[in-house]
Amino acid sequence: MAEDLSKDQLKPEHPDRKTGYERILTDPAPPWFVELYPGGDGAGFLQKLERHSVLFHQRSASQLIVSFDNIANANDLSFAREPWGWKFFRDEGWSHMGVFARTKAWYRDPEIISYFQDRAAEGFFDKYDQVVFAGASMGGFGALTFSQLVPGAFVIAFNPQTTLDERLVPWETRYRFGRVQDWDLPMGDAAQTVGRAGKAYVFYDPFFDLDRRQVTRLQGENVVLLKTWFSNHFAAPLLRKLDILKPVMLKAMNGSLEPAEYYRMMRARRNLPMVMRGIEGFAGERHPKLVRQARQRFRVLRRAALEEAERSS
Repeated sequence: MAEDLSKDQLKPEHPDRKTGYERILTDPAPPWFVELYPGGDGAGFLQKLERHSVLFHQRSASQLIVSFDNIANANDLSFAREPWGWKFFRDEGWSHMGVFARTKAWYRDPEIISYFQDRAAEGFFDKYDQVVFAGASMGGFGALTFSQLVPGAFVIAFNPQTTLDERLVPWETRYRFGRVQDWDLPMGDAAQTVGRAGKAYVFYDPFFDLDRRQVTRLQGENVVLLKTWFSNHFAAPLLRKLDILKPVMLKAMNGSLEPAEYYRMMRARRNLPMVMRGIEGFAGERHPKLVRQARQRFRVLRRAALEEAERSS
């Protein structure tokens, strides 16, 4: 019982909180539960698998987005956990299938693969005029590869890996647990699956070598590679800080995002401290003079932006 645990033991990350019962007693209910509990107004289901769970909300009759957890969420045992992007997709009124991962295995699991193959075979995705697969990092890999099951679907992937198969990317040094999974399972290389997408919008930092080498494996006229300079492995947080994540996502979701328009929105990055720190980290030792000039320019632009904000308020 919850009253038998100390204050520290009641914290979500404490090892003594081993059961869901304590979490339910002390953590807030997840917002998605409001729609799906017996008295809720929504329709959908939660399908619990061994290493993954699939949460589905039926909203729009014509639009469905399928999202995949990234690696940061894999160990989240909190009762209030949400699928990737849940609030945004709810607010837009899209039907949403969110995949929870309980392991950092890059979806190299026969059960989740069979689950999606079965849904595709039974025509689940055919009910929707527009299907979008989305995610970041490990979730971006899931979006790029599982979209193969819905030819013509759009894909939105932030800092994705195309594969962790060491036979294909022997230079990839990250994600040791992911690299040792079974990469002979289906849908293990986004470079082979991306050709079936309608459009694949892929966001990455060209100065972050491992991400760059991963995404440049993606080839095809349907692939739209969009640069998020000096964001490292945090493309989506960069766009959020620039307050352009929502408009970028909305246009990508209907396939209307054009690179020229995107890069116009990205001009605001020149005022962002996160980008200046990225420039300093990347080039501080190699090009100190250029970095000093960039820092001076940043201060001028930052000051002008703050003054403009004060005048507008």
